[in-house]
Amino acid sequence: MIKKLTNQIFVLILITLFSLISLPAFSEDAESLIAVTPAIKEYAFNVVKPILDSYSEKDKLSQLMKVSEIITDSELGIQTNAIEPSTFIIYDKLEKLKLGFLYATSLSSEQKQILKTWHSKFMRLNPADVFFAPSADDIIRTKAAFGCSHYARSFIAIVKALHLVHNPEEIRYAITSKSDNYNQALDTQDKELTINGHQFVIVKIASKWIALNTSKSEWSQLPDGFTPSSVVPPKNVSIRFASYPEVTFLFRKIGKNFNDDCNDSSLIALMNIYRSGNIDNSNFLWEKFTDKSS
Repeated sequence: MIKKLTNQIFVLILITLFSLISLPAFSEDAESLIAVTPAIKEYAFNVVKPILDSYSEKDKLSQLMKVSEIITDSELGIQTNAIEPSTFIIYDKLEKLKLGFLYATSLSSEQKQILKTWHSKFMRLNPADVFFAPSADDIIRTKAAFGCSHYARSFIAIVKALHLVHNPEEIRYAITSKSDNYNQALDTQDKELTINGHQFVIVKIASKWIALNTSKSEWSQLPDGFTPSSVVPPKNVSIRFASYPEVTFLFRKIGKNFNDDCNDSSLIALMNIYRSGNIDNSNFLWEKFTDKSS
């Protein structure tokens, strides 16, 4: 009897080991903030795809810009439950961010539930993390986008779901800082100073890179010779968009493919990226930006 049980246990161990060996490797996309989930597929195929199918322009750039138009649309977009940050984040006398839920009195019951979930999930360490921590799935399920990272991540996830770009390296998440903010922080060597910036998407079309401002549904041609690998300290690579005519953004980090979310999911991580291009390095590695076009 003991010998029989021992043989059975041995067989079970072999089966378990075989099953573990046979499991597919955990995909990078599954951990990414721009992973394709059931909620994203539902929105992509039920809302976005029917419009794209009926859209007369079929070239890649037109199709991608149409996706951007849809997700920023006031009725069909991913911000129909958006909550204005000023209703739940306030500054104290020391200009420090803190929660201000008492001011959020005009929210719908759905918005209040979203805020409660976001507070629990994203805002305990730093209220400002809600700008950067939500995944594409979080945003599309709640329809509460209000930041550029929210739109950029959602855009890429939808594009992946619909297979609008087949080469993973030809569409990427991009992080930029405002040039004047960076210069000020660099001049003073102030690592506590908040640097503002902008997240969007770059896409390669006909051997050239184009920047898609996914929160404003516009695009800008990147200079000839631009490549994602050229974005390394200390030399700055700049970009401008029509929606911000007085602002020059400086590239700081670009995903290596459409699964790479660049790990900018907290204010601390993003500030390090703005200063060094690396989430783990808080030093200023980029040179001071001088606008040679002016």
